[in-house]
Amino acid sequence: MKWTTANVKHPNYTAKHELYVGTHTGSFKHLTPASEKTPHGQTNLCQLSSLDKESRVTSLAFGDDAQTEILLGRAKGAAELLSLGEENTSSSVNFSCGPIVGLARYNNKLIAGIGKGTIQCLEPGSASEPVTITTGTQIDHLRQCQQARSIVATGGKERQNNLKVYDLSADGKQIFTSKNLPNDYLQLEVPVWDSDIGFVDGPSVLATCSRTGYVRLYDTRKQRRPVACFSSEEHGMSFAALVARGNFIYTGTTMGALKAYDTRRMKTHVHTYKGFTGGISDLHLDETGRFLSSASLDRYVRIHDADSTVLLYQCYVKSKATKVLIRHLEDEEQGTVVGEDDAKQVVNESLKQNKVAKSTPVDDEYEDMFEQMPVVGNSDDDSEKEEVNNEPTKKSKQKRKAANHTAKTKKKKA
Repeated sequence: MKWTTANVKHPNYTAKHELYVGTHTGSFKHLTPASEKTPHGQTNLCQLSSLDKESRVTSLAFGDDAQTEILLGRAKGAAELLSLGEENTSSSVNFSCGPIVGLARYNNKLIAGIGKGTIQCLEPGSASEPVTITTGTQIDHLRQCQQARSIVATGGKERQNNLKVYDLSADGKQIFTSKNLPNDYLQLEVPVWDSDIGFVDGPSVLATCSRTGYVRLYDTRKQRRPVACFSSEEHGMSFAALVARGNFIYTGTTMGALKAYDTRRMKTHVHTYKGFTGGISDLHLDETGRFLSSASLDRYVRIHDADSTVLLYQCYVKSKATKVLIRHLEDEEQGTVVGEDDAKQVVNESLKQNKVAKSTPVDDEYEDMFEQMPVVGNSDDDSEKEEVNNEPTKKSKQKRKAANHTAKTKKKKA
């Protein structure tokens, strides 16, 4: 598909998805690409009159595995909990001053990563003060492991705020901290800036990206230093967003480049996704890992095919998109499934029909009458017709033979 700034939906994109988008102005929007009539229609889920300069959406995540709850964090330290369903309800929780860089749910508690370098745990609705865990002086992102929800990771700028992993089930104990690479050839310290973090299908393997142009892969079971690393000195390779799944790491840069890396060979990227004109602020994969959604500062949200890199969907959201979530719509029309009771009834009915068919008496005289009846096509009339049809062919052959004989005799006399 060619580059374009218009709203686009690929004709082969038939997956049932919906998008939740947070913007720089603080608005929170809902899009339904699966809609046939209005695939680019937008619905605001918050009151625009209550927004101010500090209402920027800085964090967006699902609160449970069923994806029925959304956790939204803002730059002014306010967190909102939105439940998805027939009745959309919302509640708010206020944390200490500072932007919320990550939200998570564990044991009915809300865990928030504060940009000033702390993790705060608070139970919504309680009057008690939040439990605080100090992680450093500044963090850029907090990420929760989906396979083990008690594990969270943080990362930020400078060596004292590098990648750290905490276990919330052990009162926030720090179980891992990364170690920087050795000094360069000038014996200078390699700069550290973990701008985003992602768990790779488990709590032990993590991936980080940096504003200084590197992507690193860590295994907490082996060593503190990265087990694989990609580093680039190209201008514009400043990574701002990351998401990982399986053997692939998807990263977005501040210059509008979206690339995929294979964890088995980190020398170079394996895919490049096109269509961006602004910096990429957030990435999110659907449950299957096939559809990659992205939020960009060019005021567009997009969905790419993770394998073929085809742009499937693009929508203009009128504000700088900072966070995005992709979710499968619940199937309203479900196919008819035959249960065990229904299957037993069908089997019993078929058995009854077989028994009735076998129990019907057989009339011997009726069967003999059908056996003695002549077969169609063996009557005398048919044989006579065949003889009549063959007569003209025999006469024509005899005439041809007589004509040939007379011609030969004339030639001999001559």
